[in-house]
Amino acid sequence: MKAEAGFLEARPWPAQRLAWTALAILALANVLSYLDRIVINLLVEPIQRDLAINDTQFGLLQGVAFGLFYTAMALPIGRLVDNGPRKPIIAIGVAVFSLFTLASGLARTFGQMFVARIGVGAGEASVVPTAYSIISDMFPPERLGRAMSVFTMTAFVGIGLAYIAGGVAIAAVAAWDAPGFLGELAPWRRTFLLVAAPGLLVAVLLMTVLKEPERRGGRDAAKIPMREVAAHLAGQRRALVLVFAGFSMITMSGYASTVWTPALFIRAYGWSAGEIGVAYGALYLVLGPAGALLAGWLCDRMTARGVREAPLKVAAWGYLGTALFGGLAPLMPTGELALAVFAPAMLMATMPYPMAGTAIQLVTPNRMRGQVSALYMLVINLVGLGAGPLVVGVFNDALFTGHEGVRYSLAWVNAVAAPVAFVLLWAAFRPYRDLRRET
Repeated sequence: MKAEAGFLEARPWPAQRLAWTALAILALANVLSYLDRIVINLLVEPIQRDLAINDTQFGLLQGVAFGLFYTAMALPIGRLVDNGPRKPIIAIGVAVFSLFTLASGLARTFGQMFVARIGVGAGEASVVPTAYSIISDMFPPERLGRAMSVFTMTAFVGIGLAYIAGGVAIAAVAAWDAPGFLGELAPWRRTFLLVAAPGLLVAVLLMTVLKEPERRGGRDAAKIPMREVAAHLAGQRRALVLVFAGFSMITMSGYASTVWTPALFIRAYGWSAGEIGVAYGALYLVLGPAGALLAGWLCDRMTARGVREAPLKVAAWGYLGTALFGGLAPLMPTGELALAVFAPAMLMATMPYPMAGTAIQLVTPNRMRGQVSALYMLVINLVGLGAGPLVVGVFNDALFTGHEGVRYSLAWVNAVAAPVAFVLLWAAFRPYRDLRRET
């Protein structure tokens, strides 16, 4: 068996052109998943007004509702990713989240919107585990950090484009004298319909153009028993518990900022949804990818020098500064100053995300990568996506109750999450290094 595995690993890796083409298609799917996920944040005020919901309920829509099936579907999808063709999984997922984004624009009650956001989360749950598995079969270890960074970078491109396109679309839709049925819909509803359309086209592209790579690490197509996956995780628990916990804190702060920053600028600084969408989106579009690419470059250089825990070191040290800048930015007296202080926080906050995927793939056997990646997504989203937006909403309604209370809620979450994440990842350095020696 070992001889066969060694022979298989000696096979040439896919041509770079083929690998980067696959990565580009997967990246496009990831961009659209964030577009569908983020645009609701620019529509908080009209949605709250039309559906008569408060900040806590809006936090539930973006946290619990979206995260409920996003996390619940993670492990079943991961199991499918490891034991069958991966291309149909991601194509169907893209079609599902696009259709439920369309349904979000037709929701008439909080309950209907809650169900629609559950559907968006269920569809998007397929994207990351599937992409991680495919990318890991396309790129050798010494180039995996950069490839993961490019893929993860597209999440920030998606966020930036969601804010920019969302801001532009909101203004354009509001001024559009739509005919027939569309003309009867409020502008925020038409915006949802508009952003849902591209995903349906990309689902077709995934099925027709994306190539399914051959799995590396063995030709045996038999399913790995769940007890074997559980045993693998138990054997790595000293490192993985700390890794998952550290990245959960990063995710909590990240989702809190992504969801509530538009409301911060609208309420505290008097900006319109279109203004903050374009300004914050442009900032994210430049600094988000820059942070991810910087992380990948640093990780690959450190890995080439023999630093086995490189992904965790880049994530921990890169993210630490967000405690200062992310905590101060919401307290600035003007929107322009707030954006200026958000800039370094944004650069550093995006560095850990590609490192999580890189770290997990490097210590996980091929036939378990989808399941372990899905478990990672489940954990970080239960904490980060489930708690981040909701905690800020609860703080707004119960603690910082003034119209500008969101600035203090967001500042506290950002200031506390970063140092906690650093300590957890720092504690994982040694056990993770030991795992890398064994793999």
